[in-house]
Amino acid sequence: MCQRITFLLAASVLAIPEMCAQSFAELDINAVRARFHSNGLLGPDLTTGESAFQVPAPTGVSPMYSSGLWIGGLDQGNNLHLAAHLFGDNGQRDFYPGPLTTDGSATILPEVSEEYDQVWSVYRTEIEAHQAYFACLEDPECDVAAAFPDGYTMPASIATWPAHGLVDLGQAPYLAPFVDHDQDGTYDPSSGDHPCILGDQALYAIFNDKAGPHLESNGLPIGIEIHAMPFAYNTVPGMEQTVFILYHLINRSTNTLTDLHIAHFADFDLGCSEDDHVGTDAARGLVYAVNGNAEDSDCMGTPGYGEQPPAFGMVVLKGPLLEPDGLDNAVNPLELYQYGTGYADGITDNERHGLDRSMYFMGTGPNPMLFPSPFEPSRFFNYMRGIWLDSSLLTYGGNGYGGPPDAMASDYAFPGDTDPAGYGTNGEPQAPWTEASASNAPGDRKALAIMGPGTLEPGEHMTMLVAYVYARATTGGPQASATALQDRVDAVRGFVEGIEGMYDLGETSGLACAAVATGLPEVNGRPTVTLYPNPAVDRFILRCSAPSTDALMELFDMRGARLMVTRLTGASTTIDVSHLLPGIYGVRIRTAGMASTFQLVKAE
Repeated sequence: MCQRITFLLAASVLAIPEMCAQSFAELDINAVRARFHSNGLLGPDLTTGESAFQVPAPTGVSPMYSSGLWIGGLDQGNNLHLAAHLFGDNGQRDFYPGPLTTDGSATILPEVSEEYDQVWSVYRTEIEAHQAYFACLEDPECDVAAAFPDGYTMPASIATWPAHGLVDLGQAPYLAPFVDHDQDGTYDPSSGDHPCILGDQALYAIFNDKAGPHLESNGLPIGIEIHAMPFAYNTVPGMEQTVFILYHLINRSTNTLTDLHIAHFADFDLGCSEDDHVGTDAARGLVYAVNGNAEDSDCMGTPGYGEQPPAFGMVVLKGPLLEPDGLDNAVNPLELYQYGTGYADGITDNERHGLDRSMYFMGTGPNPMLFPSPFEPSRFFNYMRGIWLDSSLLTYGGNGYGGPPDAMASDYAFPGDTDPAGYGTNGEPQAPWTEASASNAPGDRKALAIMGPGTLEPGEHMTMLVAYVYARATTGGPQASATALQDRVDAVRGFVEGIEGMYDLGETSGLACAAVATGLPEVNGRPTVTLYPNPAVDRFILRCSAPSTDALMELFDMRGARLMVTRLTGASTTIDVSHLLPGIYGVRIRTAGMASTFQLVKAE
């Protein structure tokens, strides 16, 4: 599908060339290459069969081949509905691009699915340039020709952002989140509107499980619409080589699903795919891979990480809300709510699922522990409930299968010492258990990070946030890298907890999106602050949509030394920087209970 998009703006300052839709895009900042397909599949290059998830990029070494969602539950007639990502090879898929109708039929026309067969990619710097251009247009003191001597060309991703559905075709009127600059309720980038994103680069895709047959799982369709925003930062310390995905799930069908389980699947191939162990950090919500040998050698035509290999994992940072019960639930061994968020915080019914369960299976090994072939939906569903292919339960100890007659069922695979209260073993604490302590032979490992059980009502919305985190110790072997990974996950979780609105209850308002030290406009009625021109030669202008008497501007050098502080004088304030040396500076604006941080380039 190709379309020509042209906007006439400010005497034809803006022109978008012909753009062809694509079936994938990649996060390419922060020493990560992460390919995300228009149907939600993460990782593989479907043309070559190689991994397109590389850390660190561009070394060509990969910690994971493929990843994506598994969703399954029972309808009113006890029929299983299930959709799952695996590898996407040979055209096999359960998910397809595009939004579904909202009338309960949860349908989509083939041509509409084709229209959405693309992934939008937006950089924070593009949004800042877009903001600055329109702020300059609206400011009589700003000389557009001087501030933008080469004019302004709107990026295609901003111009074509999928903010609105086609109501005439039964779609929801609002789809992808955006900042409504002119407050008219309609996305019009030629009026200054722009995408609302997280991170320094974000991707966006809308997909569903009703546009075609379920060729991965053979499951009955759910009628679920999913909005996904993968994002990453390259300006936030501690977020190095981390990829986030924010999901927004909407049940567009008339079915109520009970015993609902949602899992994130990962085919961990940590360099060489044949020498890995897996593990779970229950308290951190982390399922990870670590090398089973001291050195990760090349194998099967795939490069290894060599000596002192890294650890890599997926972490559940925000799960769906639990069913409301009118209580502020507290985590304790009697309640067994496990490791979610929102417990014992004085707020009723804000509790969310965390990592409720983990499960793994193998590429080679005992038949009941293998990849779920043949593709039967019950096999996928059982794995999400900790059940092997022969209907036996994951048990604590050894390789998790079989064991002595009195072996205890376990909610977590290889949790080490991270479940001291025994939440995963019916409140009975157990001795630490890892693959290494069990002397398991390393091999090909695939794993699930599972949330549930729960209920999904018709029209219900759910939001989730997961992250892929990488860490590599300098010495100490594979276990030292696993410890480094735990430290990195702590930093990631602490950062996410500071994102305003991330854990709010607004499940029906779309993806959570708030500015975090990026200079983007705030949402929910908070002031908009913009800075232009940038780069600046002798001055720059700060424009605030709602100036206040306590608004301050602070300017810092890259060592963190504060060089200037001044009170903003109104809606527009000119700052003289002619005395500064060329370079990069930090600008922080504090106003109306908010703070925005910008990066200013001082030119010659």
